Amino acid sequence: MFTTIFFVIIFGIIYYARKINKIPKETEHIPYVSTLSVVWAIMRGKPHDEIQDLIRKSSKGHDIFVNKLGPRTYINILNPDYAKDLLMQSEDIAPKFTYKSGNPMREFFGNGMIFSNGDLWRTYRNLANPIFNLALSPEMVGETIIDFFAFMQQNLNRPIDVFEVSQRITIEVLGKLAFGYKFGCLESEETPQIIKAYKFVIANVESVYRLIFPWINKLPTENNRKFHEASDEFNEFIYNIIETKRNEIKNNSANYTNNGHVDLLTSMLELSKQEGIHIDTKQLRDEMATFFVGGHDTTSLSLSTTFYYLAKYPEIQEKARAEVISILGNESVIPTSDQLKEMKYIYAIIKESLRIIPPVPMINLRILEEPIKIGPYIIPKNVLCTVNIWQIHHDPENWKNPKEYNPERFLKNEKRNPFSLIPFSTGPRNCIGQNFSLMEQRVVLSMMLLKYNWTLPENSINKDKLILAPHFLLRPVDLKLIFTERN
Repeated sequence: MFTTIFFVIIFGIIYYARKINKIPKETEHIPYVSTLSVVWAIMRGKPHDEIQDLIRKSSKGHDIFVNKLGPRTYINILNPDYAKDLLMQSEDIAPKFTYKSGNPMREFFGNGMIFSNGDLWRTYRNLANPIFNLALSPEMVGETIIDFFAFMQQNLNRPIDVFEVSQRITIEVLGKLAFGYKFGCLESEETPQIIKAYKFVIANVESVYRLIFPWINKLPTENNRKFHEASDEFNEFIYNIIETKRNEIKNNSANYTNNGHVDLLTSMLELSKQEGIHIDTKQLRDEMATFFVGGHDTTSLSLSTTFYYLAKYPEIQEKARAEVISILGNESVIPTSDQLKEMKYIYAIIKESLRIIPPVPMINLRILEEPIKIGPYIIPKNVLCTVNIWQIHHDPENWKNPKEYNPERFLKNEKRNPFSLIPFSTGPRNCIGQNFSLMEQRVVLSMMLLKYNWTLPENSINKDKLILAPHFLLRPVDLKLIFTERN
C-alpha cells in the first residue's frame, strides 16, 4: 500500500512538472534554457556575479532565450539590440507586469510609477518630469555632505560599513528632495526608527523566497506579523507627511520651502492643483514609496561601488582627486552645475561603476499586450519579458575585458552600441530620477575626494572582488573601508 501511494505521488509530481514546464507552441522557435541551476544558486545565497556567470554559461551563447518558472513563460533578453526592441515599445504595448494582491512587491509599491500603467502612469510621470528637472541643485546635496563631514569625525581611521554610510547620505538627500524632511541620520550613530522599519520592509519585499514561493506571504509567522507592523509604520509616516504638506500649502506656512528648495511632494500637490488633476492620497503614498527606493537604495549601491573600486585602485582615486582639485581648488567647497560638467574623469568613474555593477540587474517584467518583433523572433501576446542589464553590461562583444574596472574606456570615444549601457533602463519607462542620481553622485564623490583618502582593510572579504548579495536590489556584503582626513 505504501509503495503504491509513493509511486502515485511521484507520478503526480512528474506529471505536474511536465505540465507547467511545457513550452507554449508560440515560443517553441526561441531557444529554451532551464533555470533550475540558477534558482538553486539564488536559494543557496550565492554571490550575484556567480549567479550571472551561471546564467551566461547556461544560456550557451544565446542572446535571447525562453524559460519556465512555475506556470509562466519568460523571455530573457541579453543583447542590447534586442533590449532596444522591447524597451522602446510604447508603454501600452509592453506595460509593466502587475503583481497580484498580497504579493510584497504589490503591497509596498502599489500603483506607483514603477509598476503602474496606462493613463495613471502617464499622469504621474508628466507631473513628476518637470519637478525632477527643477531639483537638479548641487547645493542641496552639498549641504548634506557638509553635515556628513561632521558625522564622520568619530568614524575616521577605522573600518566602517561604506554601504550603511552611503545610505545615511542618500536618505538625508532624499528627505530634502522628496519631502522637505530631515531624518536625522547624520546627527547620531543611532538609526532612526522609521529607517529601521523601512529596511525591514524592503528586506522582505525583495526576498527571493517570497517571490518564488508567494504562499509564504500568507503564513501566520512571526516574521510576517513584524513585516505587516513595519509596513503600517512606514505607511503612517508617509501619510502624515502628505497631510502635513497639504496643510502647509493650504495655510501658506513658513515651512513651505526648505531654504528655497521646493520638495517633490509639495511640487506635485501644487502642479496637480494648477492642472486640475485630483491626486488620491493613496496614490501619493505609492509615488513617495517609489521615490524612497529609487532615491535611496540604488544610489547608495552606486556610491558604494565607486568608493570600493577607488579604494582597490588608489591610482584611480588619485587621478580623480587631481581632476577635482584642478577644478575646485584644494578647499572643501560645494561644486556648481558648471563645475560638475567639467569633471570628465569623475563622470567616467561613475559610468564605469554603473556598468560593472548595475544597481538593478534585471528590468522589471513586461507583459506584452500584442505580438512584437525582437530581433528575428516574433514574441506572442501575454508573454512575460525581461532584460538582463548585467549581461548586457558584461557582454564581451561590446565591452573589452568586461570584468575589469576601467573608467578610461569612457574617455576614448570608442564606438559601441548605444544600448550597451542602460543602468537606468531606456525608452518611455526609463528611470525618472537618473539625472538627479548622476548629479548627486558627482557632488558626493568630488567633495569626498577633497576631504578624505580611503583604503581597503587588509583583512577585507572584498579584497579580491566586491561580493554582492543576490537580491532584487543588489547589496554589498560586509563592505568596510577606512577613511582618513587629508591634510
